[in-house]
Amino acid sequence: MVHYIRFLKPPQFDQDIKILKRAVLSALVTITTDLGDTFYPGDLPISVGIVNRINTIKLGVASWTSGIRCLKIEVKVPLEYLTSRARLLFTCSDSLETDSLMHGKVPYVVSAWTDYFTGPKEPLSDIVVRCFLLPKGKLLEICEDNGLSMARHIWDAAIALSVWLLKHKEPVQPPGNKQYSVLELGTGCGMIGLMLASMSQSQNCRLILTDVDDDSLRLAKRNASKSREEFNSVWEGRILDWKEPEDFTLDQKLGLIVASDCIYNADNIPDLVRTLCHLVRLSRELCKGSAGSKGPKILISTKRRHFSEEIFFPLMSKAGFQQTAHETVSMCDRYRESIGQELEVVNIHVFEPPGQG
Repeated sequence: MVHYIRFLKPPQFDQDIKILKRAVLSALVTITTDLGDTFYPGDLPISVGIVNRINTIKLGVASWTSGIRCLKIEVKVPLEYLTSRARLLFTCSDSLETDSLMHGKVPYVVSAWTDYFTGPKEPLSDIVVRCFLLPKGKLLEICEDNGLSMARHIWDAAIALSVWLLKHKEPVQPPGNKQYSVLELGTGCGMIGLMLASMSQSQNCRLILTDVDDDSLRLAKRNASKSREEFNSVWEGRILDWKEPEDFTLDQKLGLIVASDCIYNADNIPDLVRTLCHLVRLSRELCKGSAGSKGPKILISTKRRHFSEEIFFPLMSKAGFQQTAHETVSMCDRYRESIGQELEVVNIHVFEPPGQG
């Protein structure tokens, strides 16, 4: 499974009482799973660096040891490093490399970045930033909330689906030069929507990021706004409550509907399937009288957490959806590999919409 470096509270700078031209950086971090239910079980070095527009400077290395739940890190920072706009990096990479989603590999421990700051007196924001290298020099940045809450964090299935999308570009690109909309259900931080934005070749692809309420959309909107220039994307964030999908409308047909880790709560699965049916119906109504209006493809990624999730598949079949592909993405885990345990996988499912009539 993937583990994530998290800030339990924002890192901060204090004046070094011994040397006036030096500050002390302190941070309380943990290394945990996407749900925050278990902690990294082995020993691991954590490198701390500061990154500005010109340089990446290693400040120090701390040691995460087996059995602990959190780690207080303190490093000395010369004030000359803090005179320009910069941000901090906490990573398991000794060379301070940015995590990559390329080459079909999932990071085994996801690094934590702070937001940008200028000077030691500026308070660091209460978020953690995930940065991932993409093809053609693009950088995917995703802001999360600090702490151990399950909400508004990246989950394993989103990272695995992002890796899968880089290998399977066909579902992403619209045929010809036609207008094309992609809708993400339960967007959370918006990682999959922004991943699709990075792969879109033109502004003919519009992204619709949806979640249950405005608070759930807060980080997705922030991340999409920050990435607008990087990916030249057209997007909107909208409320879509699966219990009341009939309140949701469309003004442009959908080419793709995507959902990542959205079936872990079996109680919500019937509402999810009903929502998918409603979205397909809306999209088809916008295509009446035109050829090739069978409806959007459905792309689902899920990491199996409980046997009750399996009810999703017979409900999809009963609603007329046909599964056309099923692949798995292995989750890198060096600790499991070292003790000979089997790696966890994320399942990627592709569905065609129900037939018309």
